[in-house]
This record gives sequence, structure tokens and C-alpha cells, in this order.
Amino acid sequence: MGVCEVVLQMADVVAAARGPLTPREACWVHLLRGAVPYRAIGRLDLWEAACNAVTPPAPESVTEELLDEVQMLGLCNLYQAFQEARTRAFYDRLIPFFEERGVRLPPCPDLSEW
Repeated sequence: MGVCEVVLQMADVVAAARGPLTPREACWVHLLRGAVPYRAIGRLDLWEAACNAVTPPAPESVTEELLDEVQMLGLCNLYQAFQEARTRAFYDRLIPFFEERGVRLPPCPDLSEW
């Protein structure tokens, strides 16, 4: 497991906790879940572009705030050398952010690789 699987799981957790989703939110969750197959074909840049196509300029709901943070976790190392410590620090900051919005994240997922 790695960051892409964590992004997929987080998208599912948000969808379950915050449903029903708007059409944009449902599409965004679908695209976030796509991180795993995009990684498999070596095209996370296309995953980013697809997500950006549905991402609003500013979140319009709590659900969009959460999905934006899920996407940012997936992007935090996209154009530089992977840094596990940086990724872990970013994720650890998300735990209280999500809890304040009623969504519980697992405390120690595997973030050691893409």
C-alpha cells in the first residue's frame, strides 16, 4: 500500500461520511479513487489534470474542503523526489482537520511509497 491507496481510502471515507454527494463531489471522489490506476500506468500527471478539471476555485462545502485536502495529499510529492517524512507530516496535519469536520482517518497508514 502507499499514498495512492491512502488517497483512495480517504475519498471513500469522505463519501461515506458526507453523503449524499453533489454531482461534482461524486465525480471528484471517482477521480480521486483513480490515483491507483493512473500510478500503475505512470501518469499521475493526468490524474492531477482530471481532478483539477472538477476542483472548484474555492471549496463551496465542507465536503469539498475535505476532498481538496485528499487531493493535496496525493499531490504533495508529485513533482519532486518522494519524501516520506513530508508526506507523513502532511497527513498527520489532516487528522485533526478531518475530525473537526466529523470524519475519522486512520492514524498510521502506510505512506512510505507512491
